[in-house]
Amino acid sequence: SLDEKKPSSGTLESPKKKAAPQVPASAALTLDDTTVTLAPYFKVKDLGKFKEIWKAAYDPFAHKDDCVHYSFGFTEDGTRAHCREAYTSAKTALQHLADVDAALKAVLDGPAELERLEVHGPKAEIDQLIEPLTPLGCKFFVCQWGFRPSKPAMDPDTVVHLYPYFTLKDAPAFKKIWGDAYPATKAAAAEEKSHQYAFSFEGDAVASCRESYGDADGVLTHLGNVDTPLNAVLDGPADLARLEVHGPQSECDKLKEALSPLGCVFYVTDWGF
Repeated sequence: SLDEKKPSSGTLESPKKKAAPQVPASAALTLDDTTVTLAPYFKVKDLGKFKEIWKAAYDPFAHKDDCVHYSFGFTEDGTRAHCREAYTSAKTALQHLADVDAALKAVLDGPAELERLEVHGPKAEIDQLIEPLTPLGCKFFVCQWGFRPSKPAMDPDTVVHLYPYFTLKDAPAFKKIWGDAYPATKAAAAEEKSHQYAFSFEGDAVASCRESYGDADGVLTHLGNVDTPLNAVLDGPADLARLEVHGPQSECDKLKEALSPLGCVFYVTDWGF
């Protein structure tokens, strides 16, 4: 994660602490993280060439001060790649896409294909990205609440990101459960070593929690804290559609026993800040 003069990353909540806050959940649901996250996923055909192209583009990284965090991760079989990147606004996200236009075209001209593209951020920023990114088949997730504590610069980036996706069956019930749990999640940020936590929605169809922690232990602490609301949303309001972990090999390995039974896909971070 880059020096967080910009916002950083966060966590889910702890039901054990949930009894303490007497504040209505709706009053606490603020969006304090205003970053724009790009999420391109690639199906890799030539891993060596793919890495060569992106590493060449990474060394002279343009407009780095506008980037909150940036790293490339790969599945262990080398068939999938993901760039985990966030920017200060829609404008700076588009600036980055212009900066890497040649590299992206080179990657898509043989070494890989763009399998999926998502963008997550506040509605005002998402609205500015719909026209330029729709031709790429982009999925747009509007962040509704979340926080990102300020953190010092990290190079390399060793943060562990946890990305659950939910297929919604009852969006209001889903939001109420997680909204009620949110004050406890914010209160547990230090305990969970939280770097980012925000809920975003693709209409009323899909929800995503963009969350990251200092290490695997932080992830496991968070999962223990949110066991009650997670079970509640999976008991009717939603299904777990997809689960991903992005982080260093050593931290991914610590999470496999707990998360592999859920079908988790692990992306091992190769380079980034």
